[in-house]
Amino acid sequence: MNKQNSAATSIGLRVATAMYQMGIDGLPRNYELVYEAYSGNNPELTREFVALGKTKSQRALDELGKRYLPHHHEETHVAKTSERMRTQMTTFMSLLEQEKSSLTDYGKIIDEASRTFASDGELDQETLNRSLQQLSEATEKQATKSEAMVAVATEQSAQLDRVKADIEDFERMKFVDPLTGLANRRSFNKAAARIYANPELPTMCGLAFAEIDDFKRFGDPDDKAGSDNAIRHVGQLFQSVLEDGDVVARLDGNRFAFLISSSDEAEIMRAVDRLRIAAGSKPVIHPKSGVSVGKATLSIGVAMSTVADGAGQLMAYGEKAMETSSKEGGNRVTFYSNTEHEGTETGWMIYQP
Repeated sequence: MNKQNSAATSIGLRVATAMYQMGIDGLPRNYELVYEAYSGNNPELTREFVALGKTKSQRALDELGKRYLPHHHEETHVAKTSERMRTQMTTFMSLLEQEKSSLTDYGKIIDEASRTFASDGELDQETLNRSLQQLSEATEKQATKSEAMVAVATEQSAQLDRVKADIEDFERMKFVDPLTGLANRRSFNKAAARIYANPELPTMCGLAFAEIDDFKRFGDPDDKAGSDNAIRHVGQLFQSVLEDGDVVARLDGNRFAFLISSSDEAEIMRAVDRLRIAAGSKPVIHPKSGVSVGKATLSIGVAMSTVADGAGQLMAYGEKAMETSSKEGGNRVTFYSNTEHEGTETGWMIYQP
């Protein structure tokens, strides 16, 4: 068994044991939630999971799951949407029945007035006035009801639009990081997998992993507002320099990932440099004190899709390169290449801006 499989098995055993000890039901959505918390892939999820305490109710677990693993809660969302639609349709059908009954009554009054006016005998003024009054009142009443019906129909149409928008938002949020509005890890993994949809002819692109250096200066573990603000700040700066076809995602904590469409290493490096410059273009302002806590710098690792056999290997190269940048002091880019470069260790090129 290789080390990667051994590590995964180890985490799996820890998850199963932890679920048993905490009395957590063995539901698929619970297993993935606990697995994510124990694997350390998402520090925020881990922190919130621990904060639930020793006894974790299914309701509390599901609330956490809805934020971090929304794909497991599609049935709940569909059920709520279905209930909304049933309520709306029941109301609408009731109004249609009322309209039908009202039209029947109105038809009877029109029929009665028609027979009165069509009679061969001479109508006295009182009968004529009474018939006209009844017809006028019925017509006005029916017109009012019809206006109300139009208003209800308009509202029903608006409700349908809102339901449709809710469904679209739910689908979108499954692949969006709620803190930054960037793509999330799930979205990035899907995009990375698509690179090797045809293993013989992978998409030509560069993958980059980036980590905010010395992150504790923006907010310690007890200062979630400060750390969240710094992540959101950097994410917004990344968005400002995005180009068509590029993918930018927040993975977890203070880590981001990029897929840049190009087969040219130099062009990839220029794109990475734009992201690096953007991240440090504006100081981070602490949300509580209003004081600048400095500009963000990044440790970045880059690998080209052509040097890997699949998405897993490509991401491993990118992560290893990012770790190298961090160990070398941060604020630099390490480029993984299968070409030997003069003056460097084979396979690695380190750039310090």
